[in-house]
Amino acid sequence: MTKKILVGVDLSKMSESLITYSHNIAHRLNDEIIYLHVLPRLSSIWRGYEPWIPPQIGDEVKQIAHKKISYWIQKAEAQIKDIPSHEHTILIEEGSPGEVIISKAREMGVSLIIVGYKGHSTMEHILVGSTTTAIARHAPCSVLIYRPGFEVI
Repeated sequence: MTKKILVGVDLSKMSESLITYSHNIAHRLNDEIIYLHVLPRLSSIWRGYEPWIPPQIGDEVKQIAHKKISYWIQKAEAQIKDIPSHEHTILIEEGSPGEVIISKAREMGVSLIIVGYKGHSTMEHILVGSTTTAIARHAPCSVLIYRPGFEVI
């Protein structure tokens, strides 16, 4: 039975290597990969600008995120030549990253969550991995915290 791995991806440079790392793990375990990028609620970002912001901006931001993650997946597949393309899904959601990742993990019945050790935003740097900590504490499954520079054995 194929299991599922949920990979929390922001759009930082570290996420590019996280995708390669998780792709390698999924291949070794013969698991399906679900890449999940969580945007802040767009309504909270643009509060006060609503009359001047085109309604399709949210969809455009999601498309940009999807394209960037797809590009990194293609790069990962090209780098790991002996590993064939692997079944994967890309999800782009809105909300609090920790809450959405935990919720999706429960909803989709994943067996493993992989996240980076630090976030992309300045606020996350100040809070020292608060999203990662929340996921590790409340996840319904095992959590692997990725740190760049280590290879899959």
